[in-house]
Amino acid sequence: MSRILPVSQPQGEAAATLTAIHQKLGMVPNLYATVAHSPTVLNAFLAFNEALGNGHLTAKQRELIALTVGQANQCQYCLSAHTLIAGSVGIEQEQVLAVRQGKAYNALDQAIITLAKQLVEQRGELRNEQLDSARQHGVDDELVIEVLAQVVANTFTNYANHVAETEIDFPVVSLTV
Repeated sequence: MSRILPVSQPQGEAAATLTAIHQKLGMVPNLYATVAHSPTVLNAFLAFNEALGNGHLTAKQRELIALTVGQANQCQYCLSAHTLIAGSVGIEQEQVLAVRQGKAYNALDQAIITLAKQLVEQRGELRNEQLDSARQHGVDDELVIEVLAQVVANTFTNYANHVAETEIDFPVVSLTV
């Protein structure tokens, strides 16, 4: 059972935002309805994610990061959601499992997910050789900052789900791979 229940009768700004989410997705994920307790935070989070979508990371790379961060933070809600979403951006099921094990199918994606995992596990404290390795595999400074921002966005949802114990409303995946 959730410790923080989703907003059931949203009012004002939260109602408008959740209605827009429903129109776009055909549902309101429990995560969004839970974060809607603070319409300010929900709208800031959605705006941040929308802005990240305009960067140089592809939708597929953003999903690879989401899976990597969800695995590193052991967030079953996000792993379940992003496993489903992954298919819509061209990530096959075997790729999902590989990424959750820290393996990508090309050098740039590998560098991106390795960097994302290092950022989570080391709380942003990268060693010079780690950053140099990412750069050698095509992660320029712009991508470093975008990967960092995506890690932050995904860590927020992971932590929100941990705090709230959000009920999973996607096909549930195991935390172990």
